[in-house]
Amino acid sequence: MGCKIYAPHFILFKLPSSANSARLGITASSKVGNAVQRNRIKRLIREYFRKNIFSLDKLDYSVIVRRGVSQVSSKIIFDELHHIFTKK
Repeated sequence: MGCKIYAPHFILFKLPSSANSARLGITASSKVGNAVQRNRIKRLIREYFRKNIFSLDKLDYSVIVRRGVSQVSSKIIFDELHHIFTKK
């Protein structure tokens, strides 16, 4: 069974995977910001995932981006992602 983890700017769903590796899905609606801001956030999430994929469990991860994240620095985003991805 999956679980849901909350952070101030993200919601993470962890679900059992049918694949042999971890997979990532990202949802960022237009309420997050314009296309430039949404793409920046998605790039940062993908970068975090790429750097840490070997330390993550082999699950399906789905990240939902919440409002207000476009005004936050990259360091805060990476800290929040680290918190939600490593939480059991």
